[in-house]
Amino acid sequence: MKNWMKIGIFAGCLALVAIVVASVMFILNSGPKVEIVFDTKTNIPGEELTNIRSVLVDVIKANINNFDKNTVYKGTARDYQETVDGKNGTADFIVDFDSISESYKVEVSWPNPDSSAPNVVVSCPLLDSKYPDTPCLTEVNDSSEIVSYLPYEGSFSDGKKYKIEAKYDGDVLYLQVTSSGGDLAGLEAAKKWVDSLPVKKDDILYYVPSGDYVQANHANTKDANVNKYLPYFIPGAFNIDPVVDDNNKVVSISADLAGCTSYQTDSLETEISKYLENRGIDYPLNFSYCTE
Repeated sequence: MKNWMKIGIFAGCLALVAIVVASVMFILNSGPKVEIVFDTKTNIPGEELTNIRSVLVDVIKANINNFDKNTVYKGTARDYQETVDGKNGTADFIVDFDSISESYKVEVSWPNPDSSAPNVVVSCPLLDSKYPDTPCLTEVNDSSEIVSYLPYEGSFSDGKKYKIEAKYDGDVLYLQVTSSGGDLAGLEAAKKWVDSLPVKKDDILYYVPSGDYVQANHANTKDANVNKYLPYFIPGAFNIDPVVDDNNKVVSISADLAGCTSYQTDSLETEISKYLENRGIDYPLNFSYCTE
């Protein structure tokens, strides 16, 4: 074989190697920029792990101002729970990203060929968040139109201010109102401002974090006393709602507790029972609990 032919074949091989290397580098560099470190063995398929990282990239991009497409965001998974039945499985866990002070709850199912529901859902884990004071918006959490108008800061005639922020208890949106002009004044000003917006007002929960005082939208039942005091809502603790029949007659009270341990649930059950008793609300009371 002539030398020029050998040189040509060698050059061709080098070019082929360069193309392969470039292709591999492109694939690696164009993939998700999120790494998740699990402290336990998982059965999540590789394809679903890729989906999780892709969704988290979009969520991170929506939540931080200095998103860098060249940065690899490393998160630590915790509170991992998994169910597997043959080839089907589900898992949920929380991922903490210390470098950006964000936490996200991830729920994944596999396989899911016959459903239009997404395999991966990311939400904001307020109750279990390592970083509860940082903003957290996801496709699950920012579905309400009101979020696009928040945060909002208003002023009273005397110059004192009130602020309305979007907060989340798991995937439940509520509006937290803080005011230098008093809780009630701040709450009323916040409701008046929200009423002026072209958004759906139903089911908006208001919360004033002033210790004992909490306010939510009033129920619409045939029991005036229930309407005055329920729903009653404390983020990270419990949710109390009336259960009604088709005629809006109250048939029972539902209390959804955030606590999991027996100490937490006993304490919350007592607090809820006293709240209802002190306000003369006497209906069958049903508790539901989180799962450990």
